Amino acid sequence: MATVHAPASRRENLAHWWQLRSPEERRGLAVLGGIVALGVLWLAVWQPVVRDVDRLRQRIAGDRAELAEARRDSDAIAALARVAPVAPAADPRTALDAVLSARGLASAATQIERVDNDRLRVTFDAIDFDALAAALDGLQREAHLRAIEVVATARADAGRVRADVTLGR
Repeated sequence: MATVHAPASRRENLAHWWQLRSPEERRGLAVLGGIVALGVLWLAVWQPVVRDVDRLRQRIAGDRAELAEARRDSDAIAALARVAPVAPAADPRTALDAVLSARGLASAATQIERVDNDRLRVTFDAIDFDALAAALDGLQREAHLRAIEVVATARADAGRVRADVTLGR
């Protein structure tokens, strides 16, 4: 009596199945297996690499634009560093007088009093509001004196005010 021997594992099952195929079927299956392996490699390896290359090209373009902007900013900072800051005058009163004289407002200041070493109080009985704003801007930029307190009261004349200004460093 003939006994049928059952394969014990999957590997043995696969080897047994392969042995039952004719040589033409084996070649066809091998070619088909190769095509499937190439398709899997193309999908699993090649396509992600191509996507990553495209993504990195876009990122490089963005990084180059950011680098160009950073270089422009760096050049601007270097240019500002080369410009020596104007040293404020030792005496705030001297700086105040210089700015008021340069703007033609020396006679408009009716009272100037020193509050302490770094602060002055200036009173303008009647000054154009625009001239007051320009004077405060000039004092800030040129004399490094900033307005700490400004009290402006409207006058009967249109556009003119009475102003009490406290300036400090």
